[in-house]
Amino acid sequence: MRKTINSINNDLLKNKDGNMYQKITRVSAMVALALVATTSHAGNALQDATSYKSEDGDFTIKLKGRVHLDAATADDDVTKLDDDVDLRRLRLGVAGTVMKDWTYTYNYDSESDVGYRVKGAYIGYKGFDHVRISVGNVQQPFSLEELTSSNHIPFMERSLANAFAPSYTIGALVKTWGDHWSFAGGYFDDNLADRHTNNEGSHSLAARFTFNPIDKRGYKIHLGASTVYRNVGSNQTVSYSSRPESYVTDAKLLSSSTLYDVDDIQTYGLEAALIKGSWLLQGEAMRADVSRKDNADPTFDGGYVQAGWIVTGENYRYSGKNGSFKQIKPKSKYGAVELAVRYSTLDLEDKNVTGGEEDNVTLGVNWHINQNLRIMANYVYADASPNHDGLDENADILQLRLQAYF
Repeated sequence: MRKTINSINNDLLKNKDGNMYQKITRVSAMVALALVATTSHAGNALQDATSYKSEDGDFTIKLKGRVHLDAATADDDVTKLDDDVDLRRLRLGVAGTVMKDWTYTYNYDSESDVGYRVKGAYIGYKGFDHVRISVGNVQQPFSLEELTSSNHIPFMERSLANAFAPSYTIGALVKTWGDHWSFAGGYFDDNLADRHTNNEGSHSLAARFTFNPIDKRGYKIHLGASTVYRNVGSNQTVSYSSRPESYVTDAKLLSSSTLYDVDDIQTYGLEAALIKGSWLLQGEAMRADVSRKDNADPTFDGGYVQAGWIVTGENYRYSGKNGSFKQIKPKSKYGAVELAVRYSTLDLEDKNVTGGEEDNVTLGVNWHINQNLRIMANYVYADASPNHDGLDENADILQLRLQAYF
């Protein structure tokens, strides 16, 4: 055990960016969060220790955190895939309310390589019935998978098709909902990374609608559609790419390379899910129509279908208000066990863009130890035919995650 811990610490200290002091700080934070998550008081006592609420309920504050520690090994082919131990996420945040109707959220992830490490960071208003307004760095309303927290998705990584999801950008978002439906829409500018690198100038309109024709306890059907129209700045570049559903490696089998003459992009998504107690069937299809000024207009496609089964009998949990999945809550003191399988695909080959085509099959086993700790194991078979260099290759990836959050 001592050798294993030393090996993990050595790998972390040699990781991709930062000096030894930064790495020691991150490992210390990781250990502290893991200890908090696994304490026998995890639950109401942990929530009380990390939150405050005034007597009249008008002012609240809650500390949030998540640690995702990954290890992976790969049997690679043409492209070299790293065998390593790495922190996927080390996120700390704060959220709360002011004067009852005003809300605030700020999240910083020291391990993120996109969005300038700032995730959700916005001010909101909830003074209207069934309406929420948010302004700041918010998630664009696109994709069931993207809008489900990384703490709660059944696989270590989202599917290949997540390359189309715009995620966090600066903008304004309005959400509303009824008994069997939800709608979200907004106006957005660039993400923080593009602003920081002066690759800015885009403006987007995004909207998502979900409908639950069946919404009973233990039996739900989710249907959804979303679209994003993005007007690209005159000097702005665009690219699409995806890792092989493992973030321990920086290598990507697919990449459209940099597109310099994009005028606008219209992205579409369709989504569906069936929940029957401890069984889940879910899928999405996405398409991006790219309009270019001086070249032919390519269309890129992707999607996935997945199934899950909670062996220990707990139900999958769903929020109709947000049109996304919630945390699995173990019934037993020994936790809950979940099995999952997914097929995903991404096609970045069209017109004069040769970004490759990839199909992946992923098998997953999750042990939800309690509401604050989860252990995950994934096997990924990735088949790129061709990859972004025009070569056929495949890879087998085995990866593990220790996940702590509150």
